[in-house]
Order: sequence, then C-alpha cells, then structure tokens
Amino acid sequence: MNREIYKTIANIIHKLGNKLDTAESKATLANLRNSIGKDLSKTVEIWPLVFAQVPEDYLSVDGNPTYEENAILTALQLYALHQQGKSEMVHEASGYSVGRAFRSIRGENETALDRRFNTMITASGFKELTTHLRHIISIFKQKNGGKIDCAKLAEDIFWYQISLESANRMRMRWGQDYYFKPTKEKEGETDEK
Repeated sequence: MNREIYKTIANIIHKLGNKLDTAESKATLANLRNSIGKDLSKTVEIWPLVFAQVPEDYLSVDGNPTYEENAILTALQLYALHQQGKSEMVHEASGYSVGRAFRSIRGENETALDRRFNTMITASGFKELTTHLRHIISIFKQKNGGKIDCAKLAEDIFWYQISLESANRMRMRWGQDYYFKPTKEKEGETDEK
C-alpha cells in the first residue's frame, strides 16, 4: 500500500515541478503552504490537487481524513514550504528518509539541530510530528539544504500513523540515517552527496 502513496506523491510533485515558473503552480504551492495547520475539510483550495490524484480507496468515507490523505497532504505541504522561493525542484526520488537529508546540514557541533531532531522523532502524536517537521524543513532551507524525497516522507508519515510499533520503526530509521557517519573512502571524500 505505501508504494502507492509514494507513486501518488511523486506524480503530483512531478506535475507541479514541470511548471514551477507558472502562475498556476505558484498559486498551488501558496495554497498548500496556506493550508498548513488546517483541517483537510477547511482547505477547499487544494482539494482539486489532492483528490484528483489519489486512488479511490484512500479517500475518506466518513469525512475524517484517512492515514493516506493525512500523509499525502502533509508531504505536499512540506514540499510547498521547502520549494518556496526556489526555481529548481527540491524533491528528489532518492528513496532516502528525511533523517539522511537532515544529516547533510548537520555539522560537527550541532547540539541545537540534534535537539530539534530528537524532539521531532520523539513526538507523541501526528500533529506534533508535523509541527516539528515544518520547523526542521525551515532550518533545512535556511542552511541551503539539498533535496528531500517527499514521496518517501509521505510513506514514512503514513506508517507513523498506523501503530506505535510502526512509528517506532520509522523513528529508528530516521535516527540511524541522521546520526550515521559514513566512513571516508578517500581522504576528504565521503560516500555521500
């Protein structure tokens, strides 16, 4: 099921990314940013983008957003936040978690960033996690961070909501990816980037 989430987000972002310089895309990204923190039922402006692309079985039948809808919307909002003010696409289909992306901006003495990251991965609920993700994405942007696999992020957000066990597995992967220090293959060169 989560591979479909990956494909859905990748398709939506691909369509947006192909026309980043158009007024329509800029308005869509602005609508996504403006929807941050709002209930899906109060984000009418982005419904055409989200609901036209998702598989039917992802759609809510009772008016409460499904895990899939939450994951897709949140990943799109974070993408729009990250994409803001950039002319080059910030999404990449790397398959890497945000932990690995955030590692790229982590210096030797990054206790403040480490604290933020640890607070994020120990979030006690979905809303808290998304709030911390927004903060870290903002820091990532400020430090001229690279690209993020937003489709992988959507998958991870989906699994975070399923159960405490799957949330803990996601936390572990993000932590491993963030704190792991690749060995140097050649002096001055790492196996990353």
